[in-house]
Amino acid sequence: MTGLRAGGPLAGGLLLLAALAGLATAAAAVSPLGWLDPVRVDIDRVLAPPSPAHWFGTDGLGRDVLARTLHGGSASLGAAAIATALALALGAALGSLAGVSGRVGDTLMSRTADAFHAFPPLVAALALLGAAAGPLGSLPAAPRVGLVVGLFYWPGLFRFVRAETRRLAVSPLTDSARAAGARRARVAFRHLLPQALVPLLAPAPFVAGGTVLAEAGLGFLGVGIRPPAPSWGNLLADGLYFVESAWWLSLFPGGFLFLAVLGCFLAGEGLRARIAPPTET
Repeated sequence: MTGLRAGGPLAGGLLLLAALAGLATAAAAVSPLGWLDPVRVDIDRVLAPPSPAHWFGTDGLGRDVLARTLHGGSASLGAAAIATALALALGAALGSLAGVSGRVGDTLMSRTADAFHAFPPLVAALALLGAAAGPLGSLPAAPRVGLVVGLFYWPGLFRFVRAETRRLAVSPLTDSARAAGARRARVAFRHLLPQALVPLLAPAPFVAGGTVLAEAGLGFLGVGIRPPAPSWGNLLADGLYFVESAWWLSLFPGGFLFLAVLGCFLAGEGLRARIAPPTET
């Protein structure tokens, strides 16, 4: 019964995310053929409401909102995937090392995580992107936003892996590895990290949902993926001044953003229930 309860949200969340990613990929594949072009301007159909010709209507330049919403999903989901991967990699690597380090190493890494955690991720990413220069500034928009956002989402995962690693560090397997002369880094990455990765899957979708929202917030504020390239965040910003007269400019990108975050949280709830099933009463 527990597996059935967990399977519903997990399957639903993964299916929803797969559908959004599939639509974005399909839109990118057909745009070179002249379909779903996100930047084609039609001044004769400015702010046209939804119709059979333009299912999601058009924006202030006559661009198709459906095309821009689907292409925006590709940029937003891509940036969020990069951010989530970076946060997971940093949290897992540093957390496992801190779990087997001595007091000095553990304290140093823990205080570093606390320093990153002290800054609100959106505010910190906003400041860093605003001052982006050098190699970071030369990256394409989506990877740049993804890397910056990911830098501020790893501390929570670090604490989770650190605690799990310290729990596993007292196991007979770890004692045997140390007795055989294995160094702390080898013990952490070869013996402890693989065992800590399975529980780490549970918070991963929640981090993904947070990075999707963070990317949208940065785009809305004008420092993320910038026009004319679409993202859900800058599409919402475009519709800000037309909420009453052209409601479709905000409704459809906002709806897709809501579905993406919902998919992440459903997947996270399903994984959490599978990995740590509730006690039957």
